[in-house]
Amino acid sequence: MGLWTKVSSQFGKPSGLLGKLAGLIMASRSSNIERSHWAVSMLNLQPTDRVLEIGFGPGIAIQKMSEIIQTGMIYGIDHSEVMLKQASKRNRDAISSDKVKLLLGQASNLPPFEKPLDKILDINSFQFWKNPVEDLKKIREHLKPEGMIALAHQPRKPGSTDEDALKAGKKFAEFLRQSGFKEVRIEKKSMSPVATVCVLGLK
Repeated sequence: MGLWTKVSSQFGKPSGLLGKLAGLIMASRSSNIERSHWAVSMLNLQPTDRVLEIGFGPGIAIQKMSEIIQTGMIYGIDHSEVMLKQASKRNRDAISSDKVKLLLGQASNLPPFEKPLDKILDINSFQFWKNPVEDLKKIREHLKPEGMIALAHQPRKPGSTDEDALKAGKKFAEFLRQSGFKEVRIEKKSMSPVATVCVLGLK
């Protein structure tokens, strides 16, 4: 197994030294930054919003959201201790000012939140969920009425095409509908090396 294969296998749940390297790649790759910023823009964030990102990785989207949200709250949950450390370092100022709270955990077992959430974001981790419909139903309960969820996805397998992105988007959209979300739609952004889709739904 080559080095790149070993590193790329870490993207699902980074751990150890190779996980640290995977996190640095995710944080510095221009397409990852562009994808994260676009996904955040799909949420139409307001300064008072209470938001959760599931699978925050190195914390790029968390950082972007903290530039917009002023009096609200940003929660993040990730199942990788390596990512928790990297994201916490990147967002240390927002954490120290109590604007951001990052936790170790999984989408299937979210902690209780003080108040219902306005928005929930997932960027390129939804494809790893083992029970997507069941978990989405639980997650939906944490949203306010008319609260929004956004699932952004950019295929990363070698040879992936824009059609692969759209195919995944349609699959994610069906999961949202089965979980009780309404007004589900798919947005697409042309990017290099392959398009990103963002599937949105309302409670």
